[in-house]
Amino acid sequence: MKALLLSFVIAMAADVPLQDPAQEARAQELMREIRCVACENEPVSQSAAPIAEDMRERIREMISEGSTDQQVRDWFESRYGEFVLFRPKGRGLSGLVLWGGPFLLLLAGGLIGWRAVRRRPAEAAGIESEDA
Repeated sequence: MKALLLSFVIAMAADVPLQDPAQEARAQELMREIRCVACENEPVSQSAAPIAEDMRERIREMISEGSTDQQVRDWFESRYGEFVLFRPKGRGLSGLVLWGGPFLLLLAGGLIGWRAVRRRPAEAAGIESEDA
């Protein structure tokens, strides 16, 4: 009976919102930006994993202590790595590949398509002249 009562008290204490609505709004936004380390591609705001509950509590704690949004992101990144951020920073070669790679692939595909369309009429004209 004591264990049931204790688990009920712990469950009720979890995810207690901050008193200041502006701070709670900041906390909610950060919870959507930070990935749960136990779940696959799920923000801590939506995860039911115990570690996500701890992460939500830590976010609220840091905000209530006066930390900026960037300080909260930096703390989680230093603890769990850049993986924890849904919007990773674009630094170094990996950042260049991450943010520039899709545009380079799009450009390469456009050039290949443009060359294919440009060649097609010339090849068709060459085939017609041989038959005549």
